[in-house]
Amino acid sequence: MKLFRLFSVLIFPLVLFNSCASGVKSRSLLFRSNEFAIYTVNRDKINVKTESSVAKTFAHPVELNEDKVLDLLGNIRFREESSYGDVNQYIFEEKEVKEFALDLVDGLQKLKPNQILLVISKYNPVKSVVSHYSRTAFYIWSTDTSIEILFGELQKEISYDEQGNYFDWSNIPDIPFDHFPQSTYVLQGQGFSFKKVGGFRNRHWLVFDKSDLAKLKFEKRKKSSNEISNSVDADLKPEKKISRDEEDGVLLEE
Repeated sequence: MKLFRLFSVLIFPLVLFNSCASGVKSRSLLFRSNEFAIYTVNRDKINVKTESSVAKTFAHPVELNEDKVLDLLGNIRFREESSYGDVNQYIFEEKEVKEFALDLVDGLQKLKPNQILLVISKYNPVKSVVSHYSRTAFYIWSTDTSIEILFGELQKEISYDEQGNYFDWSNIPDIPFDHFPQSTYVLQGQGFSFKKVGGFRNRHWLVFDKSDLAKLKFEKRKKSSNEISNSVDADLKPEKKISRDEEDGVLLEE
């Protein structure tokens, strides 16, 4: 009897935790590699305070090809604000998108009407012994009229201790569907609008009109992302505040 009570004490919290788990904690793995992981997440597991902002069911499965995935993701840029200055850069490298595009396409074709797809990508274009990987996470799903993408972390640097272990780098914070101010956010671009939640534009939640998808085309870049970032970060001093834009290669000291 004492053994049974001890077993119950140990197991009950685990059962309770699993039953209460939501979003990224209740995902089902579809594909993974050393660079990315793709999961399904059930609609009833995501944490949504305003239920009306997310459809009850989705238009799944949906068919996209690899080129259209690059068209969707390849031109999106974000801004990171800090006391040292503001940095505008692309969320994804072209090679990074191509790493997971095929499996993302297959994942969208496997989705049920009550599921969305979760993608976690870690990427390091330099891949030297002194450089870090960065991680980006997003949900993607389809409605009758739109493809919608909700970003969580945007190019979040991963520590050396985490980057080599799948169970570490794939452990991400929950991705909120609700609007709240953030110092890192997506910049307005062509082909999408921001979802309004509670009367405010959620600048992590992108809505692509399906009728306009054919107009989306990936734009080749003048410079590869991070070239400018790598060149200045080593020389960046606390007393200097700069703004930089990777598209134009311009550094502005303030």
